[in-house]
Amino acid sequence: MKSGVCVLGIYVADLAFRADRQPIMGETIMGSSFAMGPGGKGSNQTVAAARSGAKVRFISKLGKDKFGDDALSMYAKEGVEVLAEQVTDNSTGAAYIFVQNGTGNNAIIVVAGAAGTLGIADVEKNAEAIRSSAVFMTQLEQPIPVAMRGLEIARAAGTVTILNTAPAAPLDDAIFKLCDYVTPNESEATGITGVTVTDVESARKAGDVLMAK
Repeated sequence: MKSGVCVLGIYVADLAFRADRQPIMGETIMGSSFAMGPGGKGSNQTVAAARSGAKVRFISKLGKDKFGDDALSMYAKEGVEVLAEQVTDNSTGAAYIFVQNGTGNNAIIVVAGAAGTLGIADVEKNAEAIRSSAVFMTQLEQPIPVAMRGLEIARAAGTVTILNTAPAAPLDDAIFKLCDYVTPNESEATGITGVTVTDVESARKAGDVLMAK
């Protein structure tokens, strides 16, 4: 009997800096605060599902470094089963996050690191974890063919499939045929469907286009 949730995605360490503005090239400015914590869309989904009471498995890759060790400690605390190799030839991913004081506007640079080297072989190695789960979730932070292979395995096994289409990327319509649920935000829905999403009505139109794919 199928049970639990399997997530394929990446972990990055979020390094958040607050300041009034970003420095220009060659300039150093003083910020107002700094915070570090866990990030990566797949990792965040994993922790959220675990905290909601689900049994969760997370397929990823980590570096054999401090950030990777921190991730494993967090997953152990959250009760997540980690299906992630720690590699020595690449570092754990990290994200620079600038948050502007006053407005809260942000700018982000993500380096996927070890998780960016996830390959189809990594998915195949964990295929049984996908097949035996009730729900499979993935995103587009790892290579798209890797996400697609995970969806193919899940769909063939009758596992419910969820695709978070972030970050935005060109997608072949074939990927949508593998999905029970697709969860784009406004800009992603606009890119996928060609319908500019600005309100509820345009969101419905975009949804109709997406459903027809």
